[in-house]
Amino acid sequence: MRSNHRRFEFTATFTGLDEGLDILHGSIQRLREAIGRPQDDRSLIFFETALGEIGSNVLTHGRPAGTERPVDYTLRFDGVTVEASLSDSGVPVHEHLTREMPAHDSEAGRGLAMARSLLDELGYEREGEVNKWRLVKRL
Repeated sequence: MRSNHRRFEFTATFTGLDEGLDILHGSIQRLREAIGRPQDDRSLIFFETALGEIGSNVLTHGRPAGTERPVDYTLRFDGVTVEASLSDSGVPVHEHLTREMPAHDSEAGRGLAMARSLLDELGYEREGEVNKWRLVKRL
């Protein structure tokens, strides 16, 4: 399926898990409507699933304890590729890109491995005191 070549951009700042996840999922719906993709578009479903996983990790672990520091979020579509970026002020994340899927009976640690398998690119870097996540999927 070919994408509509319209560009799209959405930005938000949030602090709470429920609020943040609502914003992340809502932004994907806005993108879907803006570029004319159906609800069952597999590439966008994969992207949204990965975004939900990384977003919930950022919102759960990406802020120092006892703070209300916000998470910054941007979603962009350039006509071919959808890209999300999330920035938080939590502790550095180590070995995130090399973590394997945990054992089938494990209830934790699946999000990063799953997101990595659903995306074309999953990037992370630490700039000063800020974690920066980049999620990319070609539509």
